[in-house]
Amino acid sequence: MTAKLFRRFFFVPLCLTLLCSACSLHQGGAGLAAGGGQVESGDKAAQIWQRYTARALAAENMSGPFRVSANLRYTSASGESTRVSSLLWGNGKADSPYPLRLDLLAGVGAVVAKIREDSGNFIAFAPDEKTAYTHARDDRTLVSFGVPIPLTLGDLTLLLTGQGGRLFLPSTIRTDSGAPAEHKLTENGASYVVTGANLSGVLELSSTGVPIAWRELRQDGWSISIEPGEENPLHPRRLRISHPQGYSAIIVVREISRVSPPYTAEQMDLTLPPGTATKPLER
Repeated sequence: MTAKLFRRFFFVPLCLTLLCSACSLHQGGAGLAAGGGQVESGDKAAQIWQRYTARALAAENMSGPFRVSANLRYTSASGESTRVSSLLWGNGKADSPYPLRLDLLAGVGAVVAKIREDSGNFIAFAPDEKTAYTHARDDRTLVSFGVPIPLTLGDLTLLLTGQGGRLFLPSTIRTDSGAPAEHKLTENGASYVVTGANLSGVLELSSTGVPIAWRELRQDGWSISIEPGEENPLHPRRLRISHPQGYSAIIVVREISRVSPPYTAEQMDLTLPPGTATKPLER
């Protein structure tokens, strides 16, 4: 797949989708009632919640240099499907995952795009076009893995490296915090309406306290199905992302590895070749 096709199928459609729908992530909704079912409460839901908060708070200390390799299949609203592989890496500081680097590849080592995201900016370089596409990093409005999803690259990194609690849980959470008031038991565990989090929404946990699904508070919003990893259930093996407009993506993690020594500043930088054109991604 050429860089021009990558931009056509990934960057342009997803930016329009993201910029139009991002505000919905910060809007309230009918919560669990929107998804149907009677709201329930009880010791079981509280126990599941406590299991997860204990796991999540412990995982927040597991930072450090990392490398993630994954496969991505993206399907547009028109049904066109594209596959790429990816390499994501960073130094994983305790207070921030940034800066981050991501390479997207198609075929045998053919680089489709080189991407860098830090706390304020996003840049994607398409080698075949000799063009760099830039965007000011706003919450939930950026390209992440080249598909329309309600996550920044930093958010996705936290989720893939087992630190999803920094997204799904309120910043004031403690191990002894009670479960959210609005919750219900499900076939697989329990679901909770979580507000005051970086990624507020309806979070479903397995009976062992592991995230297995998330969706927006809106009925017509984003949803993510999470398949836990076998060795570490907080490290997802597979993410299925969908939106009612027809966009979908599947991310399959091949390997997550710890790295030593840390990446150098040069390894975390994205140096553009001479003569590279720069364009705003919104265009």
